[in-house]
Amino acid sequence: MDLPLLRYLLDASTIGLRLEISFIVLSLCFIVFFIFQKLFPKILFGEDSEYAGFIYNAMGIVYSLVFAFVTVLVWQNYNGVSDAITKEAGVLNNMYRLYSAFPPEVEKQGRESIRNYTNIVIEEEWPLLKKDQFSIKAYQALLKIEDHAIHLQPQNAGQSNVHQQMLRLATEAAELRRSRIYNARFALAPPAWIGLISSSLVFLFFSCLFKLKSAKTHVILIVFLGLTIVGVMYFLILFIHPFLGPMALGPEPLERLLKISWIY
Repeated sequence: MDLPLLRYLLDASTIGLRLEISFIVLSLCFIVFFIFQKLFPKILFGEDSEYAGFIYNAMGIVYSLVFAFVTVLVWQNYNGVSDAITKEAGVLNNMYRLYSAFPPEVEKQGRESIRNYTNIVIEEEWPLLKKDQFSIKAYQALLKIEDHAIHLQPQNAGQSNVHQQMLRLATEAAELRRSRIYNARFALAPPAWIGLISSSLVFLFFSCLFKLKSAKTHVILIVFLGLTIVGVMYFLILFIHPFLGPMALGPEPLERLLKISWIY
């Protein structure tokens, strides 16, 4: 299941994203505030505001714990994908270097297949990751690397040891690629995301049900509470998808292989 609204928000810049979230949250709050304060004043907490305040404080604590837990999960997922990309580049580089143990024609063919795969991942597969898709061409290129490593014919004990390492690295490269593709999605499932948003709105809307002497003071308090929640949601949305938005992970580790490591 896709989340079009989140994709739309993540297309904006960092400042634009924060402004969009602020506009959505505060607009909803002020609409609810107007409805209850002007149209349904009888259901506001007047004399009972002290007791309602106790419930409001408890809601804030529970909400903060849930939000912190979800934010940590999203942050860990983002860091996990980032580490997997770096490790994938490291594994490809190790395979590339190990080909030097074989005859020149074998070395040239093996290294060329790795460079070709890396180019396809950067140019074709990376844009597809934003759409939660992957490149069939890149998968075929990886199979070619694995097939070449499997059919190597070691001529001595040194090459035999290198061959064993290359088989292990080929398997590891395939696993890291699967991890990268599998995590090219929103870190939270739609039901969890909808539940988190609804909880945030309930917490904010509850603050509109108090009856204060000064409407100006009430509005200011709602604004500051709303902006505080916007700040946390902003951080959460920034890292909700590892390949979308201002903090999207790029193929820089793989690009450095082509531009620096594999030139010398």
